[in-house]
Amino acid sequence: MLTFRIRRRFWFYLSVGIAVAAFVAKLVYDTAGDPDQSTHLAPFLGSILVSIGWIVTSEVNIGNSRRQHTITLITQHAFDAQRAANRDIIKKHLPSFQSKLLPTLSIYFDDETSPLLKAIDLELNFYEFLAVGAASGNLDESLIRQSLGSQFMAFYVQVEAYIAHWRAKNDTTWRELSRMYTRWLGV
Repeated sequence: MLTFRIRRRFWFYLSVGIAVAAFVAKLVYDTAGDPDQSTHLAPFLGSILVSIGWIVTSEVNIGNSRRQHTITLITQHAFDAQRAANRDIIKKHLPSFQSKLLPTLSIYFDDETSPLLKAIDLELNFYEFLAVGAASGNLDESLIRQSLGSQFMAFYVQVEAYIAHWRAKNDTTWRELSRMYTRWLGV
């Protein structure tokens, strides 16, 4: 899925483009009757083409940088020792994605000292970080979805009661993560 967001810089490009087009139209109109004057347009038109090439190249580089940054974050997270330890703690208590975290006498969701809940918090915070980056356009959401989509969706369902517990207390907790989950459900 290719998504395109209108950025502020695109409005700048558009406004400059309109101004340049009006200026070029005026020059062409003024020099239309005199072939000697028309040759003076070539350097101006050449500089416009160079500028357009620079803008296109810059936009391609921004997209490539966004994808590379996304790959770096995902790779670092995948090989992070703390993340591996957290996944081991989570797997010990929730051995499969069919296992769901529910409040019980032994698991009190407000217990901030529980190693399991700390591990889940860190995992959810990482996904929230990715979701915020995707929502702001700083990370490539399609790449996140391709690489972590099924894992994220299954983990969200697995700890959905825990997420709901904290979101009921403060609706900004893991907001972008929840929005990303809802968005991905619809696709």
